[in-house]
Amino acid sequence: MSLTSACSNGSDTTEPVDPGAPSAEGDTFPVTIDTALGEVTITAKPERVVRLGWGSQDVALALGVIPVGMQDMTGNTGDDTGILPWDTPLLNGETPELIPSSSQEIPLEQIASLAPDVILAVNSGLTDDQYAELTKIAPTVAYPDKPWLTSMQDQTEMVGKALGLSAEATALLEQTDELVAQAKADHPEFDGKTIAFGSGTTTDTYNVYLQSDSRVTLLESFGFTISPSLPTEAPSFAAQISLEELDTIDSDVLVAWYLSEEVQQKLETSPLFDSIPAVKAKGYVPLTDPAMVYATSSVTVLSLPWMLERYLPLLSAAANGESPLE
Repeated sequence: MSLTSACSNGSDTTEPVDPGAPSAEGDTFPVTIDTALGEVTITAKPERVVRLGWGSQDVALALGVIPVGMQDMTGNTGDDTGILPWDTPLLNGETPELIPSSSQEIPLEQIASLAPDVILAVNSGLTDDQYAELTKIAPTVAYPDKPWLTSMQDQTEMVGKALGLSAEATALLEQTDELVAQAKADHPEFDGKTIAFGSGTTTDTYNVYLQSDSRVTLLESFGFTISPSLPTEAPSFAAQISLEELDTIDSDVLVAWYLSEEVQQKLETSPLFDSIPAVKAKGYVPLTDPAMVYATSSVTVLSLPWMLERYLPLLSAAANGESPLE
């Protein structure tokens, strides 16, 4: 698995590439990109970029391109800015228009008013109808396979191609491989430890992520072993289990996020919660900060370096059996 990051030193910020610099691959326009919702052709290098869904703005910013509009991320930022903390340093004081988009409703008039040259929705849940309406406004780059399941490598490569910066996107991928390799080398305590990832969105059930989910494979890239107890198939990217089945989450370390503090408290105080092997062994990592929850759920070229200095110490404590239940 190749992961994407724009930084190889684990700092919170990264220096964007110069979008005016010549690409080693000699990107020329028009370019055509295949997506699950249709083939899109971009006739000229985009100057006005709008992004919807998760993460595409991270790639654009890392490539030195500031969107004129991007999805309002209020609820995931931990504050009321609507802008993710790793994006703010690369906006250079500019304030893109925030778009209050959702899977159910996309503000087409607001997007049209921004006169975009391209709409990036590479990791999104666009429907066929939504895609058709957006393509009337500008060329729209949708997801390559399934909604909300675009890999970091695919997202970086697709955004790079759409912006005429393929070589620079490849460089970001290479830098991230180095960053992840260093994290693995720095934490030999992860080797041989099994890992699982879950979430609590209701008080009477629990969600366990698939072995193939990016949250889990990211942890595998750090040196953990994916627990065989994790499901390989489900209708979505996670399987729902009852509280009576919590003890089947058989791993040395369990990472989990929660929809609210109330849900977390009720689940963690359930006698059944203590039956989870990782909880018994003090290998449990609850994620409560909204930005951290988002960063670990949607790892991108910018969220990864921001996340690592916060995530790795928590994982290290859990791998060493030193992570008490909060």
